[in-house]
Amino acid sequence: MFSPEASTQSVRNSQRNPRRRPRNSTEPQQQQPRRKRSKLGDETFVSVGDESFDENGNGSISLNGHVGYGSADSSLVLLDMPVREKKGAVKRVFKEDIALYLNRCENYSVKRLPSFPSALAGGSTPFRASALPVVSLALALTSDQALVWDYTGATGVSKILALPLPPALKNADPLPLGQIVRNGPTNDFGVVAVAPSTGKIVFWENIDSAETRSLFTQRKQGVEGVLKLYSGERIANIVDVDHAGYILVLSSGRLAQLTLRDAQGRPSITTHVLNSPNGSSGSLFSLKGLLGGAIRKTIASVKAHPSESKGQMEVVAATRNGVFQLWDLTWAGQQIFKREIDAREKILATLQQGSAPEMRGQQDVQVLDFAIRGRSRDSAVTDVLVLVALSGRNMLDHFLLEVDITEDNAVISLAIPLNNYQPAELPKEATGTLLLPDPGHTALVQFPDAVVVASLIQPEEGPEAQLVVDSGAPVLPFQDCIYFKSDAHVRSVGHALEPAGRKNQTSSAIIFIQDFGILQISAYTAESKALSKVSARTKLQQATFFSTVPGTILDFATKGRYSFSQAEVETAAIKISTCVLSSSFEQLEGNSLMLEDQLRKRALALQTLNSHLRTQFPDLSFSGRWQLLWHAEKLAAAINIWDWYQKQLRKQETHPDLYPEKNIMVDIVKALHEKFKTPIDESKGEKDPVRQFFLKDIDSLDILLPWTWNYFRLFYIAPDRAIPLKSIMQRLREADEVMLTAFETAFSFRKENIEQYGLEAESLDSDGILRPGQGYDKIAQNIWTSTHNLTASVRSIVDAGRKYADDCYEKREEEVAAQEVAQHNPRLVRISCQNHIERFRWALDQSDEKKRASGISLRDEWNTNVRPKQIYHLAGIGLATEGMNLAEHYHDMSTLVDLIWEETLYLEEAKAEVNSKMIETEINLKLQRIKDRVSSCFKRYHDAFANAYFSKYITMGQSGLLLKKAREEDEDFQKSLSTYLGADPSRSKLSWINNICGEKSYSMAAKDLQAATQQEPNSWCNTVELSIAKLCALAQQEGDAKELESELTSANQRAKFEKRLQKGEKFLYQVENDLEVASIQTQLYDYVQPTIAEAMDNESAVQLLMTEYGQGRLSDRPSLQHLLQQGFEQLVQHQVLEPCLFIDVLTLMVYHDATEPDGEAWNPFALALRFLAMNKIQRTVGKGLPGLIWKRALLQDDWVEIDRTQNLSGEGMNEYLSQTIAGSTVRTLTEWILLGDAEQFKNVRPRRVRDMFGSGCTDGEFCMRFPEDDLRKPIIQDNLSDEAILQELVEKSRLEEWFDRTVAAGTSIAHAEYQDSEGDPIGQEPTGAEPTAERVEPVAGALAAAEQHDGDMDQDVEMQGS
Repeated sequence: MFSPEASTQSVRNSQRNPRRRPRNSTEPQQQQPRRKRSKLGDETFVSVGDESFDENGNGSISLNGHVGYGSADSSLVLLDMPVREKKGAVKRVFKEDIALYLNRCENYSVKRLPSFPSALAGGSTPFRASALPVVSLALALTSDQALVWDYTGATGVSKILALPLPPALKNADPLPLGQIVRNGPTNDFGVVAVAPSTGKIVFWENIDSAETRSLFTQRKQGVEGVLKLYSGERIANIVDVDHAGYILVLSSGRLAQLTLRDAQGRPSITTHVLNSPNGSSGSLFSLKGLLGGAIRKTIASVKAHPSESKGQMEVVAATRNGVFQLWDLTWAGQQIFKREIDAREKILATLQQGSAPEMRGQQDVQVLDFAIRGRSRDSAVTDVLVLVALSGRNMLDHFLLEVDITEDNAVISLAIPLNNYQPAELPKEATGTLLLPDPGHTALVQFPDAVVVASLIQPEEGPEAQLVVDSGAPVLPFQDCIYFKSDAHVRSVGHALEPAGRKNQTSSAIIFIQDFGILQISAYTAESKALSKVSARTKLQQATFFSTVPGTILDFATKGRYSFSQAEVETAAIKISTCVLSSSFEQLEGNSLMLEDQLRKRALALQTLNSHLRTQFPDLSFSGRWQLLWHAEKLAAAINIWDWYQKQLRKQETHPDLYPEKNIMVDIVKALHEKFKTPIDESKGEKDPVRQFFLKDIDSLDILLPWTWNYFRLFYIAPDRAIPLKSIMQRLREADEVMLTAFETAFSFRKENIEQYGLEAESLDSDGILRPGQGYDKIAQNIWTSTHNLTASVRSIVDAGRKYADDCYEKREEEVAAQEVAQHNPRLVRISCQNHIERFRWALDQSDEKKRASGISLRDEWNTNVRPKQIYHLAGIGLATEGMNLAEHYHDMSTLVDLIWEETLYLEEAKAEVNSKMIETEINLKLQRIKDRVSSCFKRYHDAFANAYFSKYITMGQSGLLLKKAREEDEDFQKSLSTYLGADPSRSKLSWINNICGEKSYSMAAKDLQAATQQEPNSWCNTVELSIAKLCALAQQEGDAKELESELTSANQRAKFEKRLQKGEKFLYQVENDLEVASIQTQLYDYVQPTIAEAMDNESAVQLLMTEYGQGRLSDRPSLQHLLQQGFEQLVQHQVLEPCLFIDVLTLMVYHDATEPDGEAWNPFALALRFLAMNKIQRTVGKGLPGLIWKRALLQDDWVEIDRTQNLSGEGMNEYLSQTIAGSTVRTLTEWILLGDAEQFKNVRPRRVRDMFGSGCTDGEFCMRFPEDDLRKPIIQDNLSDEAILQELVEKSRLEEWFDRTVAAGTSIAHAEYQDSEGDPIGQEPTGAEPTAERVEPVAGALAAAEQHDGDMDQDVEMQGS
């Protein structure tokens, strides 16, 4: 019964009809219409015999239960029917470039096949689909027809066969199920379609003839049958079981075998329900059999493969709860139930290994699908790969299990978790489809929102695997997940497994997507990559090249699906970006002749990469984002340079006489060092080095650009070269244009796209340069737009362009080219400034000391040399206006004013020389524009411009013209000038004139003159300025007094003038005080003038003064002697001495008993104290000066001799002491106090001798005057030596007591003289009375004690400390 030979023979015998009437050749024969053959035949399909299959077509290790189609010789149903001779089959080669790749990497690819009916792609026609990949036919079933076409068509669908379905389906019924049926060894194919809700079945034996019959409605189309269904029962799936027909999977859990031919091989539909061990043996549609059998189980999947019994097919069914059932089926409908294995508990136990015990009871497992991997060495064992879902509370995990089904058991040998699949949300019910294409090295697991690509090749042991094991993670084969976009609403309506080719080992499957088309997913052999994991570079590379494919349904998002470190992502992104620049991806390979398109394709790739990083990896580091931005800048610059190069080539072809030299790009690419460019491979048709550079070496653009200058310098303007000027100008013009194109594009691109790279637009200035402190410290490498070579090259090109443009103008040669070069120069100057600014800003923020030092040097060079000169020299080539614009742009006010000044002078001179009214009018227009610019600059830049503008007049010696101009301009100009002149004391001499002539303010003029004295080095001028200041103050006082007395003055104004008068009086007092200070220096000069008069010159005068006043005790004090000499040098030159130095001169001079020119006694120490009292000296410096002056005064007297004095009365002793230097100083100081302001002399009054010690002997007093130790220390040492003398006098000669008595004596005599001159209004005792014995206080000193005259004048004074 089951003999295949018997079945085959009976079918062959049935082909001859014994009752066929022989036709009489003499009878008239009706011409039969010639049957048209479909183009889907001979020349379109590969003959079945060309494919390599196992004998029964469904038993290879890779067909996993999806039946294959064997050769004609191995088919069990052979139709021996006459056919006309056919042409040899043309082997179909599928060109990969005709399909649209949606994704691709080294492990797998996803393509959208172009051959898909437009009627199904429109979105309005639901359908179900299947395919017969061995012959490249696809079947789509709609509610009313079956469509068959070649899905591998190179240019779309060439022909669609449409077969009408019986009009029995309703709109609410499920769509039909169907398969393409192969008819024996011929290339004729049929179609079987099943209505799921009614069980009706229709079979077309031959789609060609079926289509032909569809033209004649009176002819019956196909063979029809029916499977009796119970209420609510539906057919869920149809499974091909090769020569055993098909298995219909019913929603109730029943399985039915469907055969399409009878015993004689004629089309005939027969169904047989498969019986399970607990099923009924009753009739096919027995209710008892239905309820007692498979209806209680939900079928997860049914697969078939050749049985160990010859000629039979083994069908394996799996339920969702893990029960596997096996049958043997024949083509005639016979069935044998073999066994049933319940694997649920073993599956659950395997998956729960390592789970917490309390969690195990909450978990359940379901079988979603399986595939047959082939028989093991034991013929009784079936090896299957099972897709299962482990569910629990808030969790759902999927696994692939390798299960061996034996006679009575299920052995699980391997569990592979599908960790890469991360659904957006947990589904209500676990679903999934397992696809295991030939040759079976990779499984494709289809979920509603994704397809998992899982390698089944176990990783080999090795170092990498050992590291994974040591980390505690399982060693798993490669896995990745292809996600669908959520908004694409992807819905799979069918799939098919494609056979592997003879040579490649690619596993491939196609998936039909509703409203989209056909996806072909191919997994490549991965033995060497079995352990490789999904890397950040792979995902970024996929997103870069495939996320922008038009109409794609794939989602390349990685957030929440993959966990890559920031370092890995950043490294991968930079590597991909670099490879895009070098066209290192196959997606960028192509015809280099269309380089423009290829360059823009690369730009799109970089843009896509950055967009993906912004959305998926927003935490990329600052330096990483900048590197990506720089790559994009280089590519943008390269695109524009290439466009410029192409335009230049076309111009050169059109006007060869204007271009004697090759384009500069040819030479600089040739000159570039080999390590910076990719060699030409002529075997690949590569001949153009320039094209090769833009194709492969754009990343070296910053190395190439400096060669625009280097090549020009070495080969065109070198001293040993004699190059025609025309060639030089061509090269210079081209060098300018290359530099301008590159840098203007780069900086412009940066400004326009910085936010797209996750950087703040505010971090850039208007030139597209990163502001200071905005991240330079995070950028370790040189910025490509400001490398040393680039910065130097641009600077040199600027200078060369200006020079040659000027030379050509002077020689009147190559004027057109010179004009072009000149017009380039302002833009190049700006580029040069950008290069310098960016470079020194970067260097200044680096941690390396050398780099910071170089940044400081470069910044100073740019500020003082590069920027001012390059901008200013634009005027030399007739571009002063452009220079002014640049000066304003960089806020270089001094250069701006220089250009305005020079351009104005030039225009004024030209105006004086021209005789043409038209030219004169044009010049006047330019002068007016300059004037308008000046006015605008005053308003926009305020003091910055005003200072530079007014300084130019002063520098050029045009101060008078400036003051005159102020009177002619508006009030704003006058106000700006007044502000400028009053801002710096060095301008006070001009400011007081401006305040009188322009502002009409005597008080401001007086203040300016007083301020001018602080800067005045000449003592005579100083006195004159103070005198004029006093005169101005008096004039202001007079004017204010008149306003105050005026009857027209209001009360508020009167109060204002009163306040001004008070301030004026105070100011006048200060001026008079300054005049008196100046007069003290005059007195000193007058005192030594006789000595100076004897000298021939200033140098000899100093020598005479030192001989006269610098010897004596100073001979042993070289440092003090040097101080005195320094003072004399300034004095003889009429310089205003610094206050401390002036005091040193007065107190260090060797004293000679002399009188001043007016007859009064000359006392330098009293003058020093008065000078100190009237000067405001810094507190630290001036704190010890009073004590130092008194100490030096004490050194002038012989206190040893005074201590020996005897036989003098009290009055005589007082008179004697008052004649000493110390006594004379006290007496003179007391007189000044009595005649003037006692408060003014408060800090210079005499004090105790012991309180004087230490004055002038500390670093703090001299550190501001003498910062260097070698100057300060000797002076302090000399002062200490003087102090040692005084200490000795205190100890041995009672200096302290004698000084107190001297103070008292001098004070008493001064009071007596004052009373004699003023009268004796208070009736006190005569001034010669002895001082009282009351203790003299150190601050008030004896001056206060001497005011008491009620003591006995003959009584000796009780000295302090006695």
